[in-house]
Amino acid sequence: MKATVDPLPRNRSLIAMPTDQLLDEFGAGRHSPGSGSAAALMALLSAKLSGTVYKISMKRGHGDAAQFAYLLKQLEDVLVPRLKSLFQEDAEKFDEVIRVRTSRDIEQNPASKRKLRERALQLLREATDIITEIVNICSQLIDYGIIAFDSGLNRVRGDSGSAISVAIAGAMSGLFILKLNLESFAEGRWATEQRESVEKLQATILNKQNEALARIARLSPRDPPTNQPNLF
Repeated sequence: MKATVDPLPRNRSLIAMPTDQLLDEFGAGRHSPGSGSAAALMALLSAKLSGTVYKISMKRGHGDAAQFAYLLKQLEDVLVPRLKSLFQEDAEKFDEVIRVRTSRDIEQNPASKRKLRERALQLLREATDIITEIVNICSQLIDYGIIAFDSGLNRVRGDSGSAISVAIAGAMSGLFILKLNLESFAEGRWATEQRESVEKLQATILNKQNEALARIARLSPRDPPTNQPNLF
């Protein structure tokens, strides 16, 4: 019985698609684009939201303009272009992983099957490296969002809060993927180092999540003024 895998559309940039079409790609029932690209997309949204807060704050003469200008340049010249590349790379790499796995599963020759198994694991290592980079960028973007929240214009704190939240979500998504990927590897130097790295990343993200929650707590509604009636 021949196994089939729906192909990932080639020779076009996924991130350049109209939003509706891109969402359809995620929901098309194919294996790719999938969770890794979704994590990169969340990171991109976080970067854009923090950038908006920096721009509005500078226009209003609020905060440290030099700091905002530096962070904005890092976002626009370094992080956003890299995330767009990682978005595409993850989709293509995982597509390749699945295709090799499919060939492996239907291969009858033991020697050929072993080679395909080794190839699939090598590709999964490469895919894991992509996800690790996405998580590290998400961790950095949490910091960018926190700076936007603490130092940016108060009236756009909804944007900075969203920037923090989606960066955390992207990082958490990546951690899920990393741990799932590492289940495919037996104990060995590479796998051991990767697991240790993931545990450190997880601890870092959880600490930053706590920092974000502390800022939500600071926004808790105050007691209503005593001279106004309580209607509820």
